[in-house]
Amino acid sequence: MIALEDIMSAAMTAPPERREAALRILRGELPKEEPYLTLRELSRRLGFGITTLRRWRVPGHGVSGAKRYRFAEVEAYFATEAFQRRKAAVRAERARSRKA
Repeated sequence: MIALEDIMSAAMTAPPERREAALRILRGELPKEEPYLTLRELSRRLGFGITTLRRWRVPGHGVSGAKRYRFAEVEAYFATEAFQRRKAAVRAERARSRKA
């Protein structure tokens, strides 16, 4: 078993940003994990329709047999090149279907 002194020693020799994180954990200030959101909750929070989010193939997690989303992960996905390509493809597909 690791002694508290060993943990404190490792925390104090770590780089400053890691040291602060380690000390917060030791003080019991654990970061609160972001809750999982349903597609409807995500839709309301982002201001996009549910169908739009499905077309964009927003990545989620399988939780209790249903897909759930973390807001920060979705925002990070929106910043990716893969999302920009998907968004452009959806727009092109919709434009073609309107002309037909």
